Amino acid sequence: MVKSSLLPLGGFADATTASWDAIFAVHARAPFFVLQNALSRLAEGGRVINISSALGTRPLPVVPIYAMAKASINNLTHSLAMELGPRGITVNAVAPGWVKTDMNAAVRENPDTVKAIEADTALGRFGDTADITSVVAFLASDAERWITAQVIEASGGYKL
Repeated sequence: MVKSSLLPLGGFADATTASWDAIFAVHARAPFFVLQNALSRLAEGGRVINISSALGTRPLPVVPIYAMAKASINNLTHSLAMELGPRGITVNAVAPGWVKTDMNAAVRENPDTVKAIEADTALGRFGDTADITSVVAFLASDAERWITAQVIEASGGYKL
């Protein structure tokens, strides 16, 4: 199993209860309970923006637990949109593709892997964090007041 500082990469057979617990704690449990505690503080007409992953709808076999955890964020987004809609609160998720972050630094150390990912991406590059923050900023704005229960993939067209 290849290890990055934040995400163990390995197939289904490589999964352990410890890796399951750690990944779900960060990527599913924490967002759930943060939102649960925030519900009473959310203003009418407010915004909830979850961070998912393109892997939540198109998983890769080398990160099955992470993909499952992010799929749960998509489901949470839909459920909360129904619950909070009567208060005028929109709930959406941004699902990044390959973005240059510490999480995938180990992946980016292999030039052949980088070339393969870039070749499978319509825009031909890894994303930058600004590519994601601009989508989040839009979802936080008044311009998106009619968008809810959506998972917006921001992947540069990875594996179209």
